Amino acid sequence: MVGEVFGFDGLIVVVIGLIFLVLPIWAIVDAIVRPGAAFTAASSSKGFWIGAMLASWIITGIVGVVLAVVYLASIRPRVKAVMV
Repeated sequence: MVGEVFGFDGLIVVVIGLIFLVLPIWAIVDAIVRPGAAFTAASSSKGFWIGAMLASWIITGIVGVVLAVVYLASIRPRVKAVMV
């Protein structure tokens, strides 16, 4: 339906908008459910990552998405490895 109303360009904008909405939420929720001790063992800070992702996503949008990508690509694997 979106593609019929707005064309292909509108569809791209909707997909990018969904990525900007879903990716930071996924990263923030993932950081919340992981134990703080796992972050400490992985030489990171749970509070920092949650606060930085949430604040930057609300204030700037793009920086929050970048931090979410950094968290999901770099920090999350280290925290998961410590939890095993």
